[in-house]
Amino acid sequence: MSYNLPKHQIVLAAFGTSTTSTGIYQNLKQQFEERFNQEIPMGFTARVGTPKLKTVLEGLLLQKEETVIVTPLFMITGKVVSDDIEEVVKECKPLFKAIRIAQPLLPDERIYEVVQKELSSDLNGAGENDTGIIFVGHGTPDTIASHIYTDCARKIASCFSPSVRITFGNVEMSAPYVKETLGEIIMGGITTLIVQPFMVVDGVHIHEDIRGALDKQDPANKIYKYLLDTYGEPLRERLSRIKVIYKPGLGAYPGVFELFADHTVQAITGQEHL
Repeated sequence: MSYNLPKHQIVLAAFGTSTTSTGIYQNLKQQFEERFNQEIPMGFTARVGTPKLKTVLEGLLLQKEETVIVTPLFMITGKVVSDDIEEVVKECKPLFKAIRIAQPLLPDERIYEVVQKELSSDLNGAGENDTGIIFVGHGTPDTIASHIYTDCARKIASCFSPSVRITFGNVEMSAPYVKETLGEIIMGGITTLIVQPFMVVDGVHIHEDIRGALDKQDPANKIYKYLLDTYGEPLRERLSRIKVIYKPGLGAYPGVFELFADHTVQAITGQEHL
């Protein structure tokens, strides 16, 4: 696909992760460079990622007529986007003719089609109520943005057959909480549990928090401790009977890249941006 767009320079903004799932970020970067036919730097907001977004923006060498588009590889306009990214963009604004921030992934109703397509093969042959999917979000302290996760929890179940048990939970900061919804689906009689991160990258929260509870059953794991305190010994028995399938972060799916790319085009043309 080619675009006839105003002159622009894209910069990707990512949170960062200390896990091997950082490869999702690199794959997204490569896809962006191939789609938009330009070298696209990536800047990080978390302490684990380098270079930092501000450093990347300050180091850009642009033609005068180019507009800078910062594309956040984030789920929602939560605290990091509204505070960290917007603040950096504000500080760097005098350096450029124009700078805009593209919309993050949500709210975009097309995400449900992407998820349904990517999980369809895992549901082939699923029996009545023997398979469950838990969508694991991060959560946000931003009250307005947290409503997006609540809305997702309501809508996402409608994408799948009623015979598949669907639940949603955030690891921290905003309801619904994964420690509560995870327990409900585990104790509901399923034999297969699909863990789908509702995050761009399956970082520490999946590799340590969720796996620590389900695989390691680590007594120091807060989620596992909550589950054990709530359900007692029957929890261990249920976990021994459940096959767990871990899916990658949403950024690994081609359809999610397409949504990020579309949001970037909307920002380049000035139609929609933060």
